[in-house]
Amino acid sequence: MRIARKEQSRIFDIEISGQMAAWFLGKNPRRAMPYRKLIKLLYMAERTAIKQMGYPILGDHLVSTPYGPALRRTLNYMKKDRPPHNGWTEWISPIKDHAVSLARDYNPEDLDLLSEATLDILAEVWYRFGHMDHWKISEYTLQNCREWENPMGSSLPISYERILRVLGHSEEKAAEIAEELEDRRELGKILLS
Repeated sequence: MRIARKEQSRIFDIEISGQMAAWFLGKNPRRAMPYRKLIKLLYMAERTAIKQMGYPILGDHLVSTPYGPALRRTLNYMKKDRPPHNGWTEWISPIKDHAVSLARDYNPEDLDLLSEATLDILAEVWYRFGHMDHWKISEYTLQNCREWENPMGSSLPISYERILRVLGHSEEKAAEIAEELEDRRELGKILLS
């Protein structure tokens, strides 16, 4: 049984995001894809985890963008230059011609921050959406992710409570789970400062 080192932390860790991105890029024969497709795949993995397990894999900030829902911190790492060896650049090359690619080859064992449950979710998301181009997956999220709101050219936060309600939890249960997830996020900020 595969045990990830930081499996239960739920504190945002860019290296976990990088390993998830590497997993998706490794499934693509070219080892590259449009960054908008990759951010949608990562968002759908986070959404699937929340639906199936009641908590996220990454704990990234969920946001509505003009192109659909996204993961704010991960998208920022994708789009901006970051210092080397930060957990993202170990896995993913900078955007070039609107695409990202693997920064290095890897063996599945190198993805040591991803649990079996996470790998199962990634495989499910790839099976459902990997064949779509970046326009189709963006269109899919705009039409099917009811937590998304049109940000009118900017971005808007998507609360855990909102996504939990959209995914079928009662208002009371969604509020309870969301409060616990926000408490974990705040604790993570304190521990990392």
